[in-house]
Amino acid sequence: MNVKRLAVVGLTTAAVVAGGATLAGPASADTATQTSPKGPYWPVLQRGQTSEHVRTVQWLLNCKNIKVDVPSHFGPKTQAAVKTYQSRYGLSPDGKVGAYTWTSMASRAQVKYSDRNDCVKALQVALNAFRHSTGAQDLPITGYFGPKTRLSLHKFQKTFYLPVQDHVTVATWNRLTGPESPGE
Repeated sequence: MNVKRLAVVGLTTAAVVAGGATLAGPASADTATQTSPKGPYWPVLQRGQTSEHVRTVQWLLNCKNIKVDVPSHFGPKTQAAVKTYQSRYGLSPDGKVGAYTWTSMASRAQVKYSDRNDCVKALQVALNAFRHSTGAQDLPITGYFGPKTRLSLHKFQKTFYLPVQDHVTVATWNRLTGPESPGE
């Protein structure tokens, strides 16, 4: 009996020391640091906000078959959709879009040339926010990653010293939504 109890206490202590964050799980929105586990800045979005970042998140939710209207306003339906996303992908369902939720969404938003989907709409919204600084034309939000979207993406990548590619990486998503983006 004492051996079993000692083993349980020892394993519990080891788990707390080795992986204490695992026990609590990551919060999706860390308003104190706004950084992900890997370090880049991500804006924290929550109920009541209106911005192009919110609109981007709404299209990313639709891309993952969590349907929500896209009015650019973070209302109760968007909050519920964010909680659904967070629960589905193992995040703490707090209804805020912070570093962990952004990182998760960006890593799952596989967008490449010739795609037709809501993830492309999210990309088009985000690229349009930068059209003045990159010299790109305003993109219609069609959901088609064709020549116009590719040209706009390449101009964005060149302007911000990112590798010029026909697909969107997490680093590109981060730059599109980061601290100097006009989407807030």
